[in-house]
Amino acid sequence: MKKRPFSLPLLLILACLLAACDRAAANEATIEMEAMRFQQDEITVNAGQPVTLRLVNRDGYAHAFDMDDFDIHTPLAANETREISFTPEKPGQYTFYCGSPGHHAAGMVGTLIVTPE
Repeated sequence: MKKRPFSLPLLLILACLLAACDRAAANEATIEMEAMRFQQDEITVNAGQPVTLRLVNRDGYAHAFDMDDFDIHTPLAANETREISFTPEKPGQYTFYCGSPGHHAAGMVGTLIVTPE
């Protein structure tokens, strides 16, 4: 059997790269809005790392994505998709909601959970 001296270092580099990709993917999520609710009403991300949320309005009327603690207020027209990015620095639980009139009261609310790094 022929030895390959560079195989182990190459595998270690690949493992590190894959681990970095997993951490990045952990801070990305899709939140679908449909039938007066968030289909994903609990999202967990890591503190101190950029977060990208893909907001998908599947309804034929407007919604909004609001998270006051991060000063995020994003309107979405009927059937619109948008992406937002931000970096939560402090661990905790933060409420997001639909700011369209009557939607919050109808239960269109969710929680962003920010875990320590």
